[in-house]
Amino acid sequence: MSVIEASLNGTVRTIGVLLIVWLVLRWILRLQQARKPTTTRTNDQRPPGDVRIENVPPTSSSEPRGNVTDADFEEIK
Repeated sequence: MSVIEASLNGTVRTIGVLLIVWLVLRWILRLQQARKPTTTRTNDQRPPGDVRIENVPPTSSSEPRGNVTDADFEEIK
């Protein structure tokens, strides 16, 4: 019986250690996320709400391109 009890004891201890490591890592990542400055501008530094229409370059294939809609969006939390 002692082998089964030792195995159960080690399994519970391992699960506990993994749970504590996961909680600590989650806490550290949340702190880093809170410290990071939040910016909503893209690489081209356009002001929010600026709309830009760009032409789609033709392709060398014989397939028709059709209408292309590409939109940037901002996720609101």
